[in-house]
Amino acid sequence: MSTLSSFDPIQVIRKRRYGPGEHSDEELQWWIESYTNGSVPDYQMAAWLMATCFRPLSRNETAQLTNCMVQSTPGGPLQWNKGTNPQTMAALVDKHSTGGVGDKVSLILSPLVASLGVGVPMISGRGLGHTGGTIDKLESIPGFDTQLSTADFQRLVAERGAAMAQAGPELCPADRQLYALRDCTSTVESIGLQTASIMCKKIAEHPDSLILDCKYGNGSFQSTAAAAGELAVNMVQTGHANGLEPTVGFLTQMSQPLGTAIGNWLEVQECLEIMELYKTRKPKETNGTVDDNAPIDISPTTHVTDARLNYDLICLTCLQAGQMLLQSKLPQYQDQTLSELTQLAYDHLTQKPDTLQMFWDMGKAQGAKGDSIQDWYPQAFEIYQGVDIVAPTTGRLIEISTTQLGLLANVSLGAGRKQVHESVDPYAGMLLRCKLGHQVQEGQPMLTLYAPKEKITSAVMEQVARCFTIQQNDGEEAAPLKPVVTHVVTLEDGVQEMSWEELAPCFHKLYPNEVYHHRRSE
Repeated sequence: MSTLSSFDPIQVIRKRRYGPGEHSDEELQWWIESYTNGSVPDYQMAAWLMATCFRPLSRNETAQLTNCMVQSTPGGPLQWNKGTNPQTMAALVDKHSTGGVGDKVSLILSPLVASLGVGVPMISGRGLGHTGGTIDKLESIPGFDTQLSTADFQRLVAERGAAMAQAGPELCPADRQLYALRDCTSTVESIGLQTASIMCKKIAEHPDSLILDCKYGNGSFQSTAAAAGELAVNMVQTGHANGLEPTVGFLTQMSQPLGTAIGNWLEVQECLEIMELYKTRKPKETNGTVDDNAPIDISPTTHVTDARLNYDLICLTCLQAGQMLLQSKLPQYQDQTLSELTQLAYDHLTQKPDTLQMFWDMGKAQGAKGDSIQDWYPQAFEIYQGVDIVAPTTGRLIEISTTQLGLLANVSLGAGRKQVHESVDPYAGMLLRCKLGHQVQEGQPMLTLYAPKEKITSAVMEQVARCFTIQQNDGEEAAPLKPVVTHVVTLEDGVQEMSWEELAPCFHKLYPNEVYHHRRSE
């Protein structure tokens, strides 16, 4: 039974709306506990939530609200017995993304970092609206179980080095109740409420440290870098205030889908193919001898990976992997810079089978069926006949309406959902055939749709086509674009812009110079 003093709900609401001063820690704790146990009704909490939109929570209030949500977890934050397996438990680092279209980084990042000796306990969510969800993507793999008990989740991290699961009902139940209310009262956008909702689950998960991917642009919830920076600063401060040290954020652009694929299985396939890049040469008979340097024939009609299109996905994944290695504080990584560790992660991903093997081992441990990764493939290209959306004119692709494209993929084609309880079609989606800055020819495919025939209506095709803006060539060189990652956010320095010179050689190698005009590494 709670020993907290009792407060007047009306006065709590009035203080939030009009002031003066801040809520005390005890007041916020009583408020959240009373709402969770039903003493404070929805209509009073809804009024308080709306008041936070007019009079935002302070840094201290945000940190305390987050802590209250964490403490609603029975038993409090997870406790990790690092003596269970020192090889996998010496350092535990997780990441969180604010979500976007085609954001599949976690699928590669988790096994990549784990294969380099850093434990990755990752609790993820489902997609909603225009965004995709890691859990939906994993569940497109036959048998992959993301509904793990706390004990199984911790056991798999100790045994395998990584586990990917959804938050169970016992994890931060106060947040689960509040989020449902925020969703139907138009209070989702409050920075303090966003921060508390995101961070409470990560703090309850209790890794040693955390990295954040805060997206901005027309395919994210924050439209500008300034808005994403404000959210990132709040989350970094809250992470440190609750023991996740360090918590470091990156601001990343979502002005176009990340990588090539949009849709659950298609995104998994793209990631599997990237994790197989170490196979980019295969034996081939040449004049009666085996040529180990012969390239693999990757056809874009049957494969998702295209180095011309998913350079941003690969580079962002390796950058975040480098930061996680740096934050691990393991001795083998402490004398290296972020750029060096990013390149180390890239070389490891593209030259060794370890990442793919780790993903396979994790999948099998979580119930995935089959004797090999090929058994996971559903022949999605045979399930649905692809329908191309072609360029209406020749010119340069200068804009993609990314949010609208995500909504069309998720809602119109069935790859996502409008409400949490809805099911998804794991094989529906889209494949990009070009990206911002690319020259396209009239009649050239810009994107391919995969869905049941009855869903690819002429109206849907017209809406998809309108998501692409092509500028006819006028003879002038286009302004250079910025890379996917633009800023880093730390407790000490706040939001700092990142320059091309700071980025690892893999960025300079993979990013097309004709579009980004960067200085390539020697």
